[in-house]
Amino acid sequence: MAAPPSVNILNMSGTWTLNRQLSDDFDATFQVQGVSWPVRKILAWAGVALHMAQTSDTPQGETGKPPITKINVKQTITPGGFNSEEAYVLDSSVKYSTLPIFGAVSVHSRYTLLGQVDDVDLRERLAADGATVAIQEFAESKSSDWSTVGVWGFEVVGGERRFTRTNTTTGRNARAVARLVYDYSP
Repeated sequence: MAAPPSVNILNMSGTWTLNRQLSDDFDATFQVQGVSWPVRKILAWAGVALHMAQTSDTPQGETGKPPITKINVKQTITPGGFNSEEAYVLDSSVKYSTLPIFGAVSVHSRYTLLGQVDDVDLRERLAADGATVAIQEFAESKSSDWSTVGVWGFEVVGGERRFTRTNTTTGRNARAVARLVYDYSP
C-alpha cells in the first residue's frame, strides 16, 4: 500500500513491509558485510516488517533546545529468527548494539538537508516528493570491516509514494548500493 501524505519523514509511525518486487537485490550488500551464504539465502526470501513508533521530546531541564526525535523500530524477519529492536535517536549521538546478523555495531542517525545527500539521483528522487530533509543512518561494524550510510525518505516507486531506505555499504575491497522499498499499513 502506498504511504498517505500524512506519513512523512517527520511522522514515520506505522508498519512498513518490505516489497521485494520493488526493492533492489540486497545480496551484494550482505556479501560486503560478510554475511554467510546460508544466511543470505534465508534473508533473500524472508518477509521483513518494520514496526515504527516515532516520538519527539524536549530534553528534561533543557528549555529552549529543539526537541529530539526518536524512532523505535521493531524489525520482524520471518522465517529466520533475526528479529531486532532499535531506537534511532536523531541527534547524531553514537549508540552501540548487538544485532543477530551483524554482531556488534555502532549507529548514529540524524535529520539531514537533502542538499547534503551525496547521491544526486537519490536527492532528486526524494525532492520530487516535496521533501527538504531525509534521515541519514551511519552504521559501522565493530567486529568486521564494513560501514553503511543509509538514507531514509519517500519516493514514487511503481507509480505510488513509498518509504525507501537506500544503503551504501563499503568494505575492505568492495562497495554495494541497494534501495529497499516498503509498503505501508497503519
